[in-house]
Amino acid sequence: MTINITVYDFWDLRKAANPQLLIDPIHQEDRLCRYPQELGEGYYRWIPLREGILIEILETYLPQSIKWITHAHHQNSLEFGFTLAGLGQDCDGQPKKSGEDYIFGGVYPQSNNNIDGAGNLRWVSLIIKPETLLTLIESYGEQVPKDLEKAIAGVPEYFNLRPSLITPAKQVALQQILHCPYQGLTRKMYLESKVLELVSLKLADRVAAPTEKLLRLQEIDRIHHAREILLRNICNPPSLIDLARQVGINEYTLKRGFRQIFGTTVFGYLHDYRMEQARQLLLSGQMKIEQVAQIVGYVNRSRFASAFRKKYGINPKAYQTQKNI
Repeated sequence: MTINITVYDFWDLRKAANPQLLIDPIHQEDRLCRYPQELGEGYYRWIPLREGILIEILETYLPQSIKWITHAHHQNSLEFGFTLAGLGQDCDGQPKKSGEDYIFGGVYPQSNNNIDGAGNLRWVSLIIKPETLLTLIESYGEQVPKDLEKAIAGVPEYFNLRPSLITPAKQVALQQILHCPYQGLTRKMYLESKVLELVSLKLADRVAAPTEKLLRLQEIDRIHHAREILLRNICNPPSLIDLARQVGINEYTLKRGFRQIFGTTVFGYLHDYRMEQARQLLLSGQMKIEQVAQIVGYVNRSRFASAFRKKYGINPKAYQTQKNI
């Protein structure tokens, strides 16, 4: 079954679900926005950097596909989007899939063909004002790429560069954004450096040849399937051998694939996912710490507290009591 919804109705649902945005107690500059429960479970995170640059992170689960009915509207910014999980279409019906990146902006066309498929959705978007991007490019003495000239000049038409694969170098930078270990000014400077890195990689759309063989498209799909299996079995994950067998690749390719696509090991990815889920559950303030620990796969509360403290530098209880809603 597919849910039909207009973008305006979605905005109304999102506003109703968020009378006011949540403030992350660890990163006070971040704003969190719950995804409407009528459509799925998850959140948006907005991280403002310098004037004209915003990082948006969406991580949600859709029990059913969503068909979006959009109306023509203008967005005075360019969006560098990176789809890490999920399938769908953008505003002009261009397919987008996990493992691809794209640039779009301008006047979004009216459409009723764009669909987000059911399952996990995860993407990182770098939302940049055209004038900010122009300043950045010119500050390095470079010319504006030909295919971006009109978009940067603010020509009011829909702009969409066809998607390309997220390379291993981009994957590493994206994972560093998602799992930034710093706080305060150091964090903002670090994240801005990652934004500039991703923008430069996307504009060039080529990197130096890696030291190990790149994955084939079929292998990329199977690595993402392995990730989905891993996250569906968060409390009782399969062994590496079993996981590789389930998706039809060998253990070496599984390990290599996680390094190239997610920038970490298989169980390193699972650990980071568990900690992020725990952080969101604690932030909601609706569960006891023992319940949160069990949901993310920890039988022992003290081991959960130790892992959470090592990841975020604060005890789960202290994090929960510091939340600001």
